[in-house]
Amino acid sequence: MTVPQDWNDIRLTAIVPVYNEAATIESVVKRLHQVPLEVEIVAVNDGSTDGTGEILDRLLSEGEVQQVVHQPENRGKGARQ
Repeated sequence: MTVPQDWNDIRLTAIVPVYNEAATIESVVKRLHQVPLEVEIVAVNDGSTDGTGEILDRLLSEGEVQQVVHQPENRGKGARQ
């Protein structure tokens, strides 16, 4: 394994599970972007019913989130495909 010579060569992928986080998801994304690395954010919306999905779609269109996965219903922790 090669260790990067420069921290700018490191990319962090954050997978963010989300359920009814309309009040907090934007601040979570903002905090992730404060990490001094290249950050890719993948949000998994687990059937939110409070508008979280729409916020995630907007953040995706603004380039703040790189990918959004919408589960049609809440499946909870440990759900299998």
